[in-house]
Amino acid sequence: MLYRLARPNSWPLYFTLLVYASLIWLQGFQSAAYQIIAELDIALTMALGSFVAGGTALGGGAVAFPVMTKVLGIEPSTAKVFSLAIQSFGMTAATITIICRRIPVYTNVILMALPMSALGVALSLLYIAPFSPRLVVKSIFSFLLLCFALTLLLRWWRKAHHLPSREFIKPALPRFMLVAFVGGILSGLVGSGADIALFALLVIAYNADIKKATATSVIVMAFTSLVGSAINAWYLQQITPEIESYLLAAIPVVVIGAPLGAYVCAKIKVGQLVSFLLCLIALEVGFTCYELYLQSS
Repeated sequence: MLYRLARPNSWPLYFTLLVYASLIWLQGFQSAAYQIIAELDIALTMALGSFVAGGTALGGGAVAFPVMTKVLGIEPSTAKVFSLAIQSFGMTAATITIICRRIPVYTNVILMALPMSALGVALSLLYIAPFSPRLVVKSIFSFLLLCFALTLLLRWWRKAHHLPSREFIKPALPRFMLVAFVGGILSGLVGSGADIALFALLVIAYNADIKKATATSVIVMAFTSLVGSAINAWYLQQITPEIESYLLAAIPVVVIGAPLGAYVCAKIKVGQLVSFLLCLIALEVGFTCYELYLQSS
């Protein structure tokens, strides 16, 4: 029994229990439950967002950002800070699951991407994001999702033409460092981007295995989110009471949803997952195009 409890497969459960115990200790059980009910729309949004974040190359911000800005009417700057913060919990939980369950990743790519994505998100939060117009930020996010959709479609086309995915790749250091840096900058603007950029590079330029590329991008985005959230919390002091309220409602959801997404998406057929993601992306890009049309009219 003790041997089973000490196995790495149990560590994601321990992380979840630690988070729940901490929330209950800080708020009390009744207050914690009330917080979820009070921000039920955010909690439901992140139930889907965390599942997507754990099992795909789209971070939880890919769901949280468009829903918060387009459906709930929340400012993009608030949605970005929240997206980075909540991914620090959800994608960290997914990363622990990936490592403990030994889901294959491209370790050499991760080691190259982490420092540059951290540098990119830091520079973006400090010097670029404060001067970026609201509609420009939303348009950048939609463009990112569109690039991701094109990457998935290219992957499908290659499979249809019997081009095998590579289990092992020899990455070019300057290329991966540049892409990780740009992805970090985008993450500082919209709360996501390092994962999408890295996934696109792996699939398009290296014909990487889609599941290994996904797990790799999740780990990189988890680290990028931790760095960005630390800067927002302690240097920029942008964790407002509003964002704190959102986080307290969403954290109990994402620490379950993200590991579940990592586990389920490693088991299901890729085609089913891709179809679901393409539908989400089509809706988001359509909303942004409509908003740009209204702005220009």
